[in-house]
Amino acid sequence: MREIKLIVIHCSATREDHPFTEHDLKIAHRLRGFDGIGYHFYVRRNGDIKSTRQVERVGAHARGYI
Repeated sequence: MREIKLIVIHCSATREDHPFTEHDLKIAHRLRGFDGIGYHFYVRRNGDIKSTRQVERVGAHARGYI
């Protein structure tokens, strides 16, 4: 595995009363031209952490930071 030098954290800024699932995230990212979910992990509102992209792959949202 490559040396990881930077961690990027994003907030979806989704309204509290609006559900936003991994499926919703996948659709949103595909519409942005990503090849699926661009984030390695997705933290649900209840605190559950879901792996959504292989760690070996550079995040689609952090192009240029290899």
